[in-house]
Amino acid sequence: MPERVSKVPLNRLAVVAALIGVLTGLFVAALNWAVIWVERLIYGVDHLDNIDPTAHVSPVRLAVTLLVLGLVTSWAWYLVHRLERREVSVVGAMRGEKMPIAGTVASSFLQVTTVAAGAPVGQENAPRLAGSLVAERFSRWLDLDREAKQVLVAAAAGGALGASFHLPLAGTLFALEILLAKMSPRNVVITMVTTVAAVATTGLFVEVPAVFATVPLTEGPLMLLAAVLVGIVAGLAGHWFSQLANRAARSSPSGRTLLWQMPLGFGVIALIAYLVPGAVANARWASDTLLDEGMALPALLLIGLLRLLVFLIAFRVGTVGGTLIPAFALGAMVGGVVGHLLEPVLGVPVAACALLGAAAFLSTTMAAPLFGLIAAVEFTDMEPQGYLPAFLAVASAVLTVRVWAVLSDREQRTFPVTYASWTGELR
Repeated sequence: MPERVSKVPLNRLAVVAALIGVLTGLFVAALNWAVIWVERLIYGVDHLDNIDPTAHVSPVRLAVTLLVLGLVTSWAWYLVHRLERREVSVVGAMRGEKMPIAGTVASSFLQVTTVAAGAPVGQENAPRLAGSLVAERFSRWLDLDREAKQVLVAAAAGGALGASFHLPLAGTLFALEILLAKMSPRNVVITMVTTVAAVATTGLFVEVPAVFATVPLTEGPLMLLAAVLVGIVAGLAGHWFSQLANRAARSSPSGRTLLWQMPLGFGVIALIAYLVPGAVANARWASDTLLDEGMALPALLLIGLLRLLVFLIAFRVGTVGGTLIPAFALGAMVGGVVGHLLEPVLGVPVAACALLGAAAFLSTTMAAPLFGLIAAVEFTDMEPQGYLPAFLAVASAVLTVRVWAVLSDREQRTFPVTYASWTGELR
């Protein structure tokens, strides 16, 4: 059967993509400023000036904030779900479904403000949803054909992700590798145009966030051996993490059940935060600490396990969010643990293993090796000599998951956690 191609000429579609990219960039800028204002209101600082805003309050104040957050957001999500009984995700928009404006906007801002207030999940799901809304509505207004709408929605979702974190390459790859799953010249051009417009527009209104610490990697044989070993462990861990995260999201409550389960879950998170504040600290803090200053093995194990626990609790009780930064942090922790074991034997620095672990973990969590690799490169301004070990870690991770699928004799297909994980479109 011949491939269906949009009837809209490429040049005209590129102009539309640029306009959608600009509108998406403005939407993402508004979301980013909402994050900054909430952080300043609650913690007195924002993530642009301090990598961990929660560190500026006492453990008691942090615990109380999380308790209040659970109560307030339970009602907020309950009202959002009642506002739009038919919620549409990026996946639904690509299928041609009409995205509700009020419900989608409310969901996007609620997601980012919840994360800014201290919820231990990622915030990248909101800009993806926002970009999709812009593209879906704009395409519908122009009465474009289904194929054109599909590529524009995917491109806007990827462009929004790239604009939110200033990751133009990773945003482009998210659209191509995960959403479209096809890198035709037409898809590549439209996705690049949309992402460039979105990232550039957001950058005009919001300061570009600082990248993580740059870790030097080499192409020496011991470093390459470490990359394979870290990739095997972190890749399998990332795959299992994605499975758990999607299961938690699919099991999240709805209706009035949400009104007691979310406050209860955040009560547990608040208790953990009071005892170990690092368990709910900004995931950027955890990653940057490992890549820059390092972390003792006992503290690394404790914080890593608790961060996984609070993340899954938040998803299970109905918090909607993403996995990008949390997965990067957890991957760095897994790599750091392996690094502590390998350093006395191979002499490879723990920080190098942490970076390799972050790339491998993210690749299998998102079921997208190129996206995980390039996100790690852009997050850390990786030097070119680090590409080879990073490639090797990611390849080892993906192959290990495949071997696990064969040995366990079960379907190991993984979907990245998106809004569709909550709406049921991936079930």
